[in-house]
Amino acid sequence: MTRLTIKTLHDLIGITPDVPGYGHVFGARSKLALFAKLSNLKAPALTLDDYQRAATRLGIPIGHIKGVTKVEAPRGPYDDEGRPSILYERHKFRNNTEPKGRFNGSHPAISGPAYGPGGYGSFGGQYDKFAAACALDPEAAFRACSWGAFQVLGENAVSLGYASAADMAFSLTTGVAAHLETFVRFVEANHLADELRECIPGDAKSCQPFVRVYNGPGFEFFKYDSKLAEAIKP
Repeated sequence: MTRLTIKTLHDLIGITPDVPGYGHVFGARSKLALFAKLSNLKAPALTLDDYQRAATRLGIPIGHIKGVTKVEAPRGPYDDEGRPSILYERHKFRNNTEPKGRFNGSHPAISGPAYGPGGYGSFGGQYDKFAAACALDPEAAFRACSWGAFQVLGENAVSLGYASAADMAFSLTTGVAAHLETFVRFVEANHLADELRECIPGDAKSCQPFVRVYNGPGFEFFKYDSKLAEAIKP
């Protein structure tokens, strides 16, 4: 896979460089064009048929799928600008740069250890962090965000059958059905259908096998098991 660069990102979003002759510069114009490319204020919502197809494909109740998105994206699949909801993760950016951690010293707010409690910042500030990361390494920036209604991490995109993390991100602009597809692919690729099916409403312990993989080893700190048990419906 060819790494996304500022130049190839410019090609994807359909603009010439901010500064003529300097294709490596990602400035204000690039940022606006990227945000516009990721925005769709008329993106169609999920239908009952969309949910039913996913539930049949995975062999799990619709309420379990709805429970996951309720936990992962309580503000909805898109922000007020029509862009997929994201969470920018500093340690994931660090891990995906070449060499690893190359911007830790120069840009510690963007590249470094995992954010502590409250360190992620506001929901509305995530895209500014993402844009700042794109100005350094667009490939790592797209990989470092959790994307959409199900908050699937960009670094998983290729293993889920997308051409790249950017390809997955841009697909989410077409509608929430594309967000659901990322979730279904993740569950299939990680063989999690049984674990999700066995989650019991109100029983946090029953949700632990699923969230341990879906949310990672820190699931207990953020109480994802309890949140999912509360969110799913019988």
